[in-house]
Amino acid sequence: MSIENISGKNLTTRQVNSEIKKALQNNKNEININNSEELNSIAVGIQEEVTINLEGEYGDFLGALNDGAKITLNGNTGKYSGDNMTKGELIIEGHALDGVGFGKSNGNIVVKGNAGDAVGQLHKNGAIIIDGNIGDLAGLYMLDGDIIITGNSGKELGEWMIGGTIYIAGEYQLGYNAKTTEMTSEDEEKLAKLFDQYQIEKDPKTFTKIVKEQLRPFYGK
Repeated sequence: MSIENISGKNLTTRQVNSEIKKALQNNKNEININNSEELNSIAVGIQEEVTINLEGEYGDFLGALNDGAKITLNGNTGKYSGDNMTKGELIIEGHALDGVGFGKSNGNIVVKGNAGDAVGQLHKNGAIIIDGNIGDLAGLYMLDGDIIITGNSGKELGEWMIGGTIYIAGEYQLGYNAKTTEMTSEDEEKLAKLFDQYQIEKDPKTFTKIVKEQLRPFYGK
């Protein structure tokens, strides 16, 4: 394995991302970054299947537009992590602010702590797992894929959802066009597989399943 270590100390966002680009051009398949000083838009638009490990506190749009990388942050991050991600993985071993996985088309995002409002809005495929509590309006206009919350949700969970599935273990308040339905053995198997993959200690049998109420919520059935 070819490894590149990058110190983000006293560097700008552009300089850190330039160092990442150089490492990729040199065929590095693991990149370690630390001392970022809460920079925004780090590791954005990565198209290679590379492992990127980050240490410290990061700002907004971490791993946005990811198209193949496995990005792991040992720390906390700001808003819109994994924004419009299309492939790969983003694993945050801490907390994230609003907008986790906004517009995500595929791949998996895992937050091992709490997240803010607007988790998985316009979510299209893959999984978003929050191993903690979230804020309001998660799953707004979601089209497909899974949002999994091991803690509590704020208000209007699944508001105007069009497709996909939300699983939650804690307390919640449903939004318009969201309803609860019975968990199946297939649901439990899916959650068990994801929990095993990402080392999440939660019993799938404790979750509530939430789906859309109407096929066409804007126009009626």
